[in-house]
Amino acid sequence: MKLRALDVTDWGFFVFRGVDAKKFLQGLVTADVAALKTGDWTPACVLTPKGLLVADFELYDRGDDLLAVTRPAAAEGFFKTFQARIMLSSSTFERRRPRAALVLGEGFQGGLPWRTLDAPVRLLLDEASPASAAPLTAAEFDALRIAAGLPWFGVDMDAATLPLEARQRGAISLTKGCYMGQETVSRMVHRGHANRALARLRSLAAAPAAGADVLRDGAPVGRITSARGQHALAMLRVDAVVPGERLSAAGVDVEVVD
Repeated sequence: MKLRALDVTDWGFFVFRGVDAKKFLQGLVTADVAALKTGDWTPACVLTPKGLLVADFELYDRGDDLLAVTRPAAAEGFFKTFQARIMLSSSTFERRRPRAALVLGEGFQGGLPWRTLDAPVRLLLDEASPASAAPLTAAEFDALRIAAGLPWFGVDMDAATLPLEARQRGAISLTKGCYMGQETVSRMVHRGHANRALARLRSLAAAPAAGADVLRDGAPVGRITSARGQHALAMLRVDAVVPGERLSAAGVDVEVVD
């Protein structure tokens, strides 16, 4: 895949500094921040005390600071959550607005690692995209992230969503100590499961548009949250999330991928 670049300057970028920055974040977010070493990164979530999503984000240990990167719709909630608590620590917290881009494609080593779509992805901050990178449109990026099963805050999940409903298992440490919302997550993991889950769907024709009801044997089991080409994400009743399950939406046959 040749290099492509997507402008993500409208995302949320937040920097934590101070001697107890890791300890501060360790008690608030779902990932094991204490385990990070300089140069490491991890997906993470911050939740409400009741365990609902405030934001999903990437957290980078850059040695001198910790950088958190959120999607645009999650940025304000992220900022308010930490702004209300940072005064109780010896750390500082600021929102930055850098020029930023994602670069997709093989062979490029600049910037910071990001999530893999159909090729490696790097995050550039305050530096120009490589001259060889062709522009990537938001619609093209959307198609890639839906095909990869990557949910988007404000589209596939929101402040009424539990993290385990929204393909966020990789952002949650099951071995670290307490964090905000941990009781709800632990109860779901050890005593039951979510009643619904975000599933990746595939169709032979163009996938139904977002908002379409998903049916099993004519009965609704959920709805499409985002779709591009033959791929879609849908929030479904958990009993319908079975790989290979045949469903339909807006008259189109769809299959559960995972």
